[in-house]
Amino acid sequence: MNRTVRKLLNRSLLLGVLSFAAALPVSAQTKFDHAEYLKSAQPGEKKKGETVQGSVSFEAENKVIRFLSKDGAPEFTIAAGSVKGLHYERTSRPRYAEGLLIAWPLLFTKSKKHFLTIQYADAAGTGQFAIIHMDKNNYQQILAAAEAQTGVKVDRSEEK
Repeated sequence: MNRTVRKLLNRSLLLGVLSFAAALPVSAQTKFDHAEYLKSAQPGEKKKGETVQGSVSFEAENKVIRFLSKDGAPEFTIAAGSVKGLHYERTSRPRYAEGLLIAWPLLFTKSKKHFLTIQYADAAGTGQFAIIHMDKNNYQQILAAAEAQTGVKVDRSEEK
């Protein structure tokens, strides 16, 4: 094949791929797995709160933040406009038990956990909050999505 013809075919193929990619609908929903919702106990109950495994999603078209348990049941839905504050906290604790039971070098390391607290107003205007324990592999993307969807800057406090 002629070199000019080959170049022209490559350009037209590239242009076709780019136009096809631009025509695809962009997902307006961002979903993050491996999250835990720290559900608080109801007022008047003697039992402690519970931890619910699932995923957190930010839906741009509905402008809501949802937490879905592993079986798909919604645990909470927060309108992005009702969010009053976002707070990120990183905690760490020494690994004493692991160091003593598994290997002594673990005595010199710390486990880290990442939490996002969402402060919002419910339909009645009462202040509420939701605490999400995030995975170490996607906490930065969750924080960026939360800022982008709500327009509220994340307040960060990291324990050294």
